Amino acid sequence: MTRDELKIVGKLAMAQARRHPGRVLLTSLSTIAAACIVVWVVSGYDAMVGEFGNLGEEYVGRYEMLLVPTRGDAQELAEARSAPRIQDALLGEIRRDPAVALVDPVFETTARVSKPGSSPARTGPGDGLFELPPQPAPGAPPASGPIIMGGKSQMRNLARSPILVGTDSREPLHRIVEGRWFDPASPGLKEGAITRDSADQLGIKVGDEVSANAGGFGPPRGSGPLKIKVVGIVEQPKRLPGPKFMVGLPPSREGALQGGPASHALYVPREVAGGAAVAPLRVSYAGVVLKPGNKADDFLARWAIPLAKGEPSVQIRTPQSVDGEVDDSTTFETVRAQAYSAMGISLLAALFIIFTTLSMGVDERIRQFAMLRAVALSRGQVALMVVMEGVMLGLIGWAGGLLAGWGLIAAMARLRPESVSEGATLGTWSVLLSGACALGGSLAASVLPAWRATRVAPLEAMVPRPALASGRLSALLAVAGLLLIAVNPLVVFFIPMPDTARYGISAAVGCTAMAIGFMMLAPSIIAATERLLGPVLARCLGLNGRLLATQLSANMGRTVGTTVAMTIGLGLFVAMQTWGYSMLAPFTPGDWSPDLVVSMAPAGVPESQVDAIRHVPGLIPERFLPLAVKQVKFEGDPTGFKVRSSSTRQDNCVMIGLDPEAAFGGDDPVFGFGYAEGTRADAIARLKRGDRTCLVPDHFARESGLHLGDRFKVIPPGDPAQPLEYEIAGVVSMPGWHWMTKVGFRRGRAAGLMFAPYERIKSDFKVDRISMFWGDTSGSRSEDRIKADLEVIAKRGSDPKAAAAMPVPEGMRQLTGPRRAPAASVTLRSAESVRTQIRQRADNIIWALSELPLITLLVTSLGLVNTVLSSIRARRWDMGVLRALGVTRLGLFKLIVAEAFLIGVVVCVLSLGFGAMAGYCGTGVTRYINIRGGQYTPLIIPWSKLSVGFAITLGLCFLASLWPAYRTGRAEPLKLLQAGRAAA
Repeated sequence: MTRDELKIVGKLAMAQARRHPGRVLLTSLSTIAAACIVVWVVSGYDAMVGEFGNLGEEYVGRYEMLLVPTRGDAQELAEARSAPRIQDALLGEIRRDPAVALVDPVFETTARVSKPGSSPARTGPGDGLFELPPQPAPGAPPASGPIIMGGKSQMRNLARSPILVGTDSREPLHRIVEGRWFDPASPGLKEGAITRDSADQLGIKVGDEVSANAGGFGPPRGSGPLKIKVVGIVEQPKRLPGPKFMVGLPPSREGALQGGPASHALYVPREVAGGAAVAPLRVSYAGVVLKPGNKADDFLARWAIPLAKGEPSVQIRTPQSVDGEVDDSTTFETVRAQAYSAMGISLLAALFIIFTTLSMGVDERIRQFAMLRAVALSRGQVALMVVMEGVMLGLIGWAGGLLAGWGLIAAMARLRPESVSEGATLGTWSVLLSGACALGGSLAASVLPAWRATRVAPLEAMVPRPALASGRLSALLAVAGLLLIAVNPLVVFFIPMPDTARYGISAAVGCTAMAIGFMMLAPSIIAATERLLGPVLARCLGLNGRLLATQLSANMGRTVGTTVAMTIGLGLFVAMQTWGYSMLAPFTPGDWSPDLVVSMAPAGVPESQVDAIRHVPGLIPERFLPLAVKQVKFEGDPTGFKVRSSSTRQDNCVMIGLDPEAAFGGDDPVFGFGYAEGTRADAIARLKRGDRTCLVPDHFARESGLHLGDRFKVIPPGDPAQPLEYEIAGVVSMPGWHWMTKVGFRRGRAAGLMFAPYERIKSDFKVDRISMFWGDTSGSRSEDRIKADLEVIAKRGSDPKAAAAMPVPEGMRQLTGPRRAPAASVTLRSAESVRTQIRQRADNIIWALSELPLITLLVTSLGLVNTVLSSIRARRWDMGVLRALGVTRLGLFKLIVAEAFLIGVVVCVLSLGFGAMAGYCGTGVTRYINIRGGQYTPLIIPWSKLSVGFAITLGLCFLASLWPAYRTGRAEPLKLLQAGRAAA
């Protein structure tokens, strides 16, 4: 194609834009809004890449690499794990390596660091084991909103109080911002350097003093806190933040860069840190510098395997490995996934909006294309003209989206700084992904209209096109669509395959097939809605039913494009709501659960006090049961924990002893279990035999392959060499047991609760004091009054010797010093309070995750205005005839509004089907990839939540039709007839 021919095609494309400025404006606004969404979401990723993309050099500081001890995977039961430390002998071996010039050990301790005269800030050791989250003020309502979940490593990242760190390095570990580095050879001066953020938080300047007492969990040592003079402020080491939204669940893997340098630190000479610590210092990590001419890769090749096999194992972190770990972290993965999701959603929205606009243009210019083909243009030139129209809309959307996104970020940074990521701006990813959204969508949307335009023959300028047999085609598409929709459920729930492969196949094949299937189902849903709802709506509006008989199907392609575009936003909204609330069902206490759990710390009460506790006013004595509780490990691996751990695949369980008849008997049992295997009467009889029998949850039976009458073994903590074998007396359903066990039942995850006879558990696991009670309340007294009475009994029955004799982990003992018997305390947790907290957290987080789909719905609703205008333009002659035959202005107005309302109904029906299927399949896939997997999740459709989305959709459809309806209703019949004749 020559340059002159290209110019002619461009002029024709521009002429089409000038002829329909309103259409171009609406389409451009939609594309701009779609690109703006991408800029808004991706700007946060750009900011994170800019801040943490090259973290490695800053992380290792003055060294070439760091040696960091790592944790094992096994979780010890009934005790907190001590922080891992590098052995001195290992450091000695590394120092003897000929390539090593320097090995600097760094010692982190517990610390109370504050400015003299202010209240001390409680912190934990360098591994974040004891750092505590902020506690609400007394009487304050529970915190709501998105909760960052990431365990102790995440708490460490968020803690801002400095940790006392000892080092003998003569050079600063990080860049000096102000002042100087202390002299480690002069510990008597008691000088130190503090990180910048910690100095700002405490109001510390160079020359000020801070108070440090590393015995944060015991009495102060010596004469009081240690006074340290701050002689320098060093650069603040960065810590990668946690992922924002986890819907109350932790990430599927551990956070990045666990251990290593503390974010907030008070650096002092090693001897000073040792004088403040309650226990001998141990190496938290070590920095290594190689001699000139030696390469880090050679050092890694020699030491990687020996260090990994050590006890504890030690990880070598270089700047390159740190950057790689950050890039692969859950935080980066989450933000990156949000960016790609925003691009994908916006790209689809732009695609269907531009596709609908171009399709309208092609339909309206069939005769024009035929004339052009007859006069001069080739098929390629006609196709290029349509593509140029699409690209023009894409370019407008890209440029406008970047400008609008930049303005939105700037405005929100001033109005609501908390809603904008720190440092968010127009970065490389914002420009590229918004361009991919706008231009990619426009090019993809141009393909089919361009092909249709090339199929126009010159003779079609004289002969009208034959009508398509749309009914038969819709039926064939519906059958094919249903087959494609069935692919994803088959992949997720039925077709056997490895767990690791199921998620990828579902995402790549199942979800794609399902989306295409619902698109192919759209024509049938449009026709059915028109046929079933059209007459009803016509009767409600006082219209002739035949007027709405073919409103939507008269131009099926245009209607399908608009419907699918709006379904992107609403369908994802329905999917998010369905997935979120369905996922919560297995973790919400079910109706089987009694009202109240009571935990008595630290050592419980003797048997002599049990009857007094059960008869506290407000409790129902015969329905309030003492429990003998012990968390024990399985012998072997019955659940497959070593293959892939999850909420149900663990190496331990909680054995609960209770009275079988009192707990499960009667017409209204205290524990209203559903029995998956066996019957209630048979289970009670088996439990009362006195043998080692127990009830197990159905998820344990499913994971282990054990059934009624089968046996499994557990290891008693006091005698590991003699495992105990229990027979399954019944398999029961107990959804939501995870949350009820947060009060004293277990430490860490467990495979389930196993219910056995009371005396058997006491005897097998040497339980001589009762610390747990579970049962129903009468509702006659408040929980606070019940708790007050229970505390009196707990104090009366407390045993300081038993509390002091409770086992303390070695790591904790070194940090806390001599054991002091804690005071007796009582904790109450009701099933209803747990349900309320879950609902509050779920509502806030799921709605936050639903914002992007709703914004997408708003963007695509602009395309509906184009559809209504095009429908009116195509039927101006018909509307002129109707007006001439006596249809009033109001009647014409109601006819156009009814058409938009029918489109909204189709969008709601299509979105409900797509969202419910996608959400339910999403819950099925989650059980294979998330640590909270393993549960069989019921389909929960939150109708009250979805009604909000449906109402927004119908409202947007109504608003989109108002101006076109008003404008058409005001037009004179003669003008409508003239315009219709001119377009014929």
